[in-house]
Amino acid sequence: MLAGWLAAVLLQVPTTASVIDVSAPDAVYEDVSRALADEVVAALATEGLTARRVDEGELPANGCREGPCLGQVAKQQRADVLVTLDAVDLEKKGVGVAVTALKGRTGEPVAGARYVVKGAGRRPGKALLAFAHQVAVAVRPRPPSPDAGARPVSADAGSKNP
Repeated sequence: MLAGWLAAVLLQVPTTASVIDVSAPDAVYEDVSRALADEVVAALATEGLTARRVDEGELPANGCREGPCLGQVAKQQRADVLVTLDAVDLEKKGVGVAVTALKGRTGEPVAGARYVVKGAGRRPGKALLAFAHQVAVAVRPRPPSPDAGARPVSADAGSKNP
């Protein structure tokens, strides 16, 4: 009974995701990468995660693209998962986007995707939605199995032979 109650409580705790734009300053217009980060936030929210975009003002002055800086941001944001978005202008082909999800406490990779965005004002692409689903499945608390507290039964449990 306690295990069931604990599972119910764990499943109600929202998983938080912070989305950070790690695009190089000259790779794409700032408003474009900001809009792409907002799309990632919306896609994660459709999967039941509590997601928010980390504003540039919340980052170190030189930005935050890798390593310990990302870990500090995740800790500061109290994020269960940290999603990085790296966008680059592909001239007439659109904007190339790479997204990566890392566990907030350990930095362990969770999911990643690459896709191209062509034009504004369209629905999120299949690659982004698949990425958001992959992140949600990877970080969502799993309920304990019904037989988690049961003792294993040996093959000869019913046998009377010693």
